[in-house]
Amino acid sequence: MSFTIEKMLKMENLSDLKVLAGHNGLNRVIKYVTVMDAPDIEKWVGGGEMLLTTGYCLKDNLEDIENMIVLLNNKGVAAWAIKLNRFISKVPDNALRIADKLSFPIIQIPVEMKYLEIITPVLSDIINDQARKLEYSEKIHNSFTQLIIRGGGPQRIVNTLADILEADVAFYDASYDLKYLKSNSEKFSCDVGFMPLDDILKSYYSYQVYLDRKDNGYLIISDSKLKHGDTPEEYDKIAIEHASTVLKFEMQKNISNRKIEEGYRNAFIMDLIINNIKTPEEVKIRSNFYGWNFSSGTMAVIVDIDNFKKQYSKYSAKDKQYTMENIKEIIFETATRVMKSYFSQVPYTTLSDSIIYLISPPDDDKVVHYDKLKKIGEEIRDEISRMGSFTVMVGIGNYETSVMDASKSYENAKIAVKFGRVLHEQDAVVLFDELGVYRLLSLIYKSPEAKEYYQSYLKNLLDYDSEKDGELLDTLRCIVKHNWNLRAASAEMYVHYNTLKNRFNKISDLLGIDLGTPEQRTNIDISLKLMEMAE
Repeated sequence: MSFTIEKMLKMENLSDLKVLAGHNGLNRVIKYVTVMDAPDIEKWVGGGEMLLTTGYCLKDNLEDIENMIVLLNNKGVAAWAIKLNRFISKVPDNALRIADKLSFPIIQIPVEMKYLEIITPVLSDIINDQARKLEYSEKIHNSFTQLIIRGGGPQRIVNTLADILEADVAFYDASYDLKYLKSNSEKFSCDVGFMPLDDILKSYYSYQVYLDRKDNGYLIISDSKLKHGDTPEEYDKIAIEHASTVLKFEMQKNISNRKIEEGYRNAFIMDLIINNIKTPEEVKIRSNFYGWNFSSGTMAVIVDIDNFKKQYSKYSAKDKQYTMENIKEIIFETATRVMKSYFSQVPYTTLSDSIIYLISPPDDDKVVHYDKLKKIGEEIRDEISRMGSFTVMVGIGNYETSVMDASKSYENAKIAVKFGRVLHEQDAVVLFDELGVYRLLSLIYKSPEAKEYYQSYLKNLLDYDSEKDGELLDTLRCIVKHNWNLRAASAEMYVHYNTLKNRFNKISDLLGIDLGTPEQRTNIDISLKLMEMAE
């Protein structure tokens, strides 16, 4: 229990002290006792003091007492105690009213009482109280430390804290969305077990557990002494803080173990998608470790963040409290949460700005599974779009009956992402099996013949833009995008229709072909897409 003004007034030798004002502030904690010897004492206090004075420094300026009380209260001073009938006979009524309004105690000291008669017992009690707290803190610390040394996890920590507080206690681990509970109350158990977190925090006292400046969990406590919004007793708070410390240690250990496991998991998935595993037996042994079953085949799904660095650079200064890694983690966690809501196993790995999933169909109907994955991809895309400035391209590879061919599905998913950017620029879901003629282009876009093909049509245009710092290539892309509709292209580019028409005529002259024929338009369309894929 902290040493309060109320406790001081109950001390046997200090019963003659009289409260003149601020009765509602008697629960203020006294940390120090000092003598006031200057009218501007507020400059020299730090909070928690009980100031003793004869009033000598104020006797000629009683009107200053009102302002002084406000200043002392703002500095957190515990109380102001004055000997009346020496230099000041009465504290001004207005000063007493201000003290009452602020719940700032003003105490009258009997004129015959020596300062030492107050200072000695009060400081002795404060020092003894601090010694008791230190002894209790060390005892609690040793208790929790031994618990950790003996391998006690979060549940045993919660059990120990509940026994110390003689209260119902729960811990919510936000990192893993887990709850640990020790309770004799059916209501508390039901509330913590089934209520949304925000409602739990509104209903019970909670203590935030921070790890690496992140809010990683909450200690939730139900007891008559710990109602929501109230501050726990001093000794209870010591126990809660020590429990929080060891929980942080336990959480950090779990996170470290998780990262090690993630490293092995990522290596396994990476070996599958780059075809670095040569036997089905190795796949079975390594997948059994994670409880994964690839017997029904697999499909690769890539969620790739669109123009991540460029989009992050547009973030406001306020938003940049989140690093690029933080945002990437949030986006990947969102995608994974959606995936896990549909599939019992979601093997995945991350690579640069992408997260790659290997999804096994629950049945043999791959057509149905394609449709399902496309809808899931749309849900992922929509969820991330609603988060703010970032969008994703979702590429879905073909179905492979054997997990040994996972690399083929992965390569096709990469092509779906690449062509998705050519076709849609960003924020889309693309299935490799729905690319049509573009699947053929994917087989040749890296070849010298492909480069020769598109340069035979576009070289003059590229050279012109390079020499003149022009934008005819972008104009041609916009026209093709709008199915050769010049008015629609002029609207998107914010240029006059006649200006765009003149550009189109210049493009036709440079290319040396008739862009009015379907055959030549197809050639230009394919050339543009091959060039974009090669970039």
